[in-house]
Formats: sequence, C-alpha cells, structure tokens
Amino acid sequence: MSAFSVPAPQSEEEFNFLADFIPQLVWITDPTGFHTYFNQRWVDYTGYTLADSVGPDMWNNLLHPDDQTRARRVWGHSLATGDDYEIEYRFKSKEGDYRWFLGQARPRRDAAGNITTWFGTCTDIDEQKRAAELMAERESEFLTLADNVAQLSWMARPDGHIYWYNKRWYDYTGTNLAEMEGWGWEKVHHPDYIKPVVEFVTAAWPKGEPWELTFPLRGKDGQQLTRSYQDLEVKVTFRNLELEHQVQNMRKQLEGK
Repeated sequence: MSAFSVPAPQSEEEFNFLADFIPQLVWITDPTGFHTYFNQRWVDYTGYTLADSVGPDMWNNLLHPDDQTRARRVWGHSLATGDDYEIEYRFKSKEGDYRWFLGQARPRRDAAGNITTWFGTCTDIDEQKRAAELMAERESEFLTLADNVAQLSWMARPDGHIYWYNKRWYDYTGTNLAEMEGWGWEKVHHPDYIKPVVEFVTAAWPKGEPWELTFPLRGKDGQQLTRSYQDLEVKVTFRNLELEHQVQNMRKQLEGK
C-alpha cells in the first residue's frame, strides 16, 4: 500500500459529488456506446436534462456539423477496438454558441478482460484553441511580411543556430533551408571573411544586443568568387519584438491551462 492513498467513492452519492465537483463534463456509457450518465456540468452547459441526454448518439447532435462525422468515426473505432478515446471537437452550448472541448474516455474491464463500461470526460479547451489559432494567424502574417521586405532576413536560436530565412534570402543565394540551417550560411560567404564573421557573431550572440556587420555574400548567379559577391550590410534589427512578446504571452497562458 502506498504511503498516501485516497479512498474510492463508496456510494453513488459520493461518486456524483466528485463528478459534479470537477470542471469537466463527465459521462458514462455501456460497452456499445449507449450513454447512461452525465454529470451536472453537462446539464448546465448543454441545457439538456439527464433524461434527454441518455442514448447512443444524442451527444453527436450537439457537435458542430463539421465535427460530427469525424467524432462518430473516432468513437466507433474505440468501441470496436477498446483503444482509449481522444478527440478535439466543438460542442454547442445552451446559448447556441460552440466551444472547443477535448473528449477523452477509457474503458473499464472485468476479470476476463471484457469491457463493461466507458468512463469519459470533455474538457473545455476553447481559450487554448483560440490562442493557438491567433498565434498561427500572427505567424502567417509575420512570414508574409518577412518574405516581402527588401532585406534578406533570418532568425536564430540564442546559440546562433539559424532556423529560418525569408524568401529573399533563398532568391538571392539560390539555396534552401536544408543547405542553410544552422551554420550553413558559411557556404555563401567569401572564404576570406568566414573566420572573422564567425568570431564576431559568436562573441555577439551571448550579449543579446543588436549588431551590424558588413561582409560579401555570394549570389546564386556568381561563377567566380571574385565576381560573384556583393557587399551587404547585415543588421540584426529586423526582429518583430511585438510579435515575439505576444507569442511568449500566449505560450505562458497555454502552459498555465
């Protein structure tokens, strides 16, 4: 026996108290998927009484039309295989609006391994989902902007590992991310400048301050090194700090959920 244990509910009353206390919508089905129980939070959110909610497929009618077929398929797979159930979908509230929920369920089996009951929950993830959608939208806007500025732009991790370049970089150098990622940018620098550039940026990264440096960068149409380089003033001042702060705040909110 563990040093600390919590006694299981000893009565239906205790179970109902526990099920109504937690923030999720709680439900139970028989082995065929016929719903036999919903907690009070389900009633409060959907506006359906317990008597109106029981049945094999009533819950699906409350889903967003775009989610119904997928939800029925995923649930059918779990019923057929006994695999744990997990899905994100939109449930309609009694006010008529839809919110995102994470649906999860796990089967209870008897001594012979046969499923006797499914216990499930629906967790409201609407705020996290909206934040993720907003983050994706802002990222798309940023990438569109970055690909249309006149400068060659890039982003790097604190250790100097570059993980993103804008389209103008690729158009100018004739390269791709697989070639340029990390320290691949050395391939398009003039050999005489690689060492001092690497030494400079290696010392600059830890300071976390904007820096400027001028060096030759080879274009895609250059045939000879002495003729194929142009002097470009590289400025690490293109970072969208407002976007970064918004993304960081969103991530903190998501991690706190």
